[in-house]
Amino acid sequence: MRLLIKLLLYISVSLIIAIVLFFIWAGSGIISKDKLSGIKKYSDNLEDPSLENDRFKIVTFNCGYFSGMRNNMPVRSSRKFFMSNLNVFSDLIKNIKPDIVCFQEIDFSSYRSHQVDQSQYLSNHLKFIYNAFVINWNKKYIPFPYWPPSAHFKKMVSGQSVISMFPIINNTRIELKRPPNSFYYDKFYLDRLIQETHVRIGDKNLMILNIHLEAFDKNIRQEQAEFVIDYYKKVHMNNGPVIILGDFNCVPPYAEKKNKFSDEPETDFNNEETISIFINEDSLKEALPENKKDAYTFPSNKPNRKLDYIFYTHSSIELLNASIYLISSSDHLPVMMEFRMK
Repeated sequence: MRLLIKLLLYISVSLIIAIVLFFIWAGSGIISKDKLSGIKKYSDNLEDPSLENDRFKIVTFNCGYFSGMRNNMPVRSSRKFFMSNLNVFSDLIKNIKPDIVCFQEIDFSSYRSHQVDQSQYLSNHLKFIYNAFVINWNKKYIPFPYWPPSAHFKKMVSGQSVISMFPIINNTRIELKRPPNSFYYDKFYLDRLIQETHVRIGDKNLMILNIHLEAFDKNIRQEQAEFVIDYYKKVHMNNGPVIILGDFNCVPPYAEKKNKFSDEPETDFNNEETISIFINEDSLKEALPENKKDAYTFPSNKPNRKLDYIFYTHSSIELLNASIYLISSSDHLPVMMEFRMK
């Protein structure tokens, strides 16, 4: 009997040690902290574009690692599936002909998307000369979706990026406040970021704040929005053209529907000020301030709400056009703004 008890104790202790070691290993980073952001150039043989006209286009897209409507679902999609979604988006970009494209939820080297650096692939395929990136999810093993284990994300290097036909002269990674998660959940949670990217267009420096706000905690999301605006006002307001864009994970105050969505019945945006924080900043205007279905960006198969935005400094930027495009490459839809700098 004593021998059996000792054996069970030994097995239990060994199992606990194994779990703790796995937890420490899985939650550790693959990329060192000094390499969580950077700028790449597609080819030294390509010359920077000339200013043939004064009209420019910028696109923001939460690409959901090009998983279409399978984002976060417990399935293991093929490499062919991901490459097809990448190429569908690539064809759209060829038609839009933007000068700058900003991504959220893009994979750089992740098991879930078959180790393809999606940002670099699009840069190369579309011949965008410059590529700036920030990493916000850097883990050796993500045990999600929880079941079955075969669908686990595993190795994760993902984040945000900006690809540009014009020179990117600076790229900074700024972490936003984290929600109060349990220690084991927080160990595997992604960082929410501002990607501050400066693009040189002619003699002007266009500053882009590419953001991806908290998805689940309303109070933290509002605090993050306040931080973004405070940062913009302290550092960049009145210092040239600024565009703030990305996935804000919240509907606007003028939205007719704020809860009881068919795809996410538990989501409730009532009494939330996240988007109002941006709208109420007098120096900024929204590119698509419209309360109609044509302005919805999520979910891509049956859009019923607006989560993705472009705000700009109207004193230095003139809005010419703005559009949303139907596409199946992600669960979000891309937003485009055509503009002229004053």
